[in-house]
Amino acid sequence: MQKEIKLARLVLKKWILENNFKIVVFNMIIIFLFLLRSAGYFQPYFSISVNFIVMFGLFLSYLLLGTRSRVTFFITLIFWLFAGVLQVLRINVWAERTGIYAFESLVFGVILFLGEEVKRKYS
Repeated sequence: MQKEIKLARLVLKKWILENNFKIVVFNMIIIFLFLLRSAGYFQPYFSISVNFIVMFGLFLSYLLLGTRSRVTFFITLIFWLFAGVLQVLRINVWAERTGIYAFESLVFGVILFLGEEVKRKYS
């Protein structure tokens, strides 16, 4: 068990070192989107909502970081667990929104999975 944990840490450390710049760019774009949302830019023409930022973040993670469907399904699981915690705490509005984020990430994960399977089958 210790061996697998050390191997996973080494793989994660190697991935972080290889993609450090991409992670910084990803975080800066997400922060910039939240700043644009709070400032109300593009407000009458295009509403930058949190749903848009979550979906754009998932899509951007695929483009910049090479996220696979497995990671997207793990993000879906985290959203579902967080929605469940919010529902137990009776914070219903945020539980519903987090449930929507979970559904969006699930749909995106299924699309990624289908794309990966088609690519693997025909390559």
